Amino acid sequence: MDTVLINECLPHLEQPLLKEIETCALIEKFPQGQYIIRQGQYIRFLPIVLRGNVKVFSHEDAIQFLLYYINPGDPCIFSFAHIFDFSEAPIEFSAITESDSELLMLPMPQVHHWIRQYVSFNQMLLKGYQRHYQDLLHTTKQITCYNLEERLMNYLITRSKIAKTDTLAISHQDIANDLGTSREVISRLMKKMGASQKVKQVGRKIKVL
Repeated sequence: MDTVLINECLPHLEQPLLKEIETCALIEKFPQGQYIIRQGQYIRFLPIVLRGNVKVFSHEDAIQFLLYYINPGDPCIFSFAHIFDFSEAPIEFSAITESDSELLMLPMPQVHHWIRQYVSFNQMLLKGYQRHYQDLLHTTKQITCYNLEERLMNYLITRSKIAKTDTLAISHQDIANDLGTSREVISRLMKKMGASQKVKQVGRKIKVL
């Protein structure tokens, strides 16, 4: 197990807790585009992103809704109830890797034990949940207050910041899925935004200007 990477991503955890994590947790590698968990499944592990990025989204009536992204050092907290109320209900979201990723997989029985035993572990979960809650508020504001072109531009800017590049290898269909619309609508908006020099289509990639 890469203990150096764990310590770098989780520097705020006590050494006794880190020792327990090293003993019972797993580090798994996920290629880009692989599901970590699908909506309707049951949680057996709490994933923490060590390398890469993860997208969390929900499906409703065959429409996909992007909720938020998870970056290195953040726990994949899908539901407050599953973590603190020990709920056995199936998960209501899906999580998929945006890039090749390494995740620390914490078994849920140990997670429940550490919640009771370690203050720093509780603080990590609460801070992670607060970040995701703020991201959800931002998503709600985008849908409520902005038109689709503005949402698309903000989406591309966010994606470029996460990927740390202004050139994104993403299809119009992928964008449409994340924004809950059709590929044809995204293609029309991309053409309009290209004419106003906000973005540039470079082959199958999109450059944010």
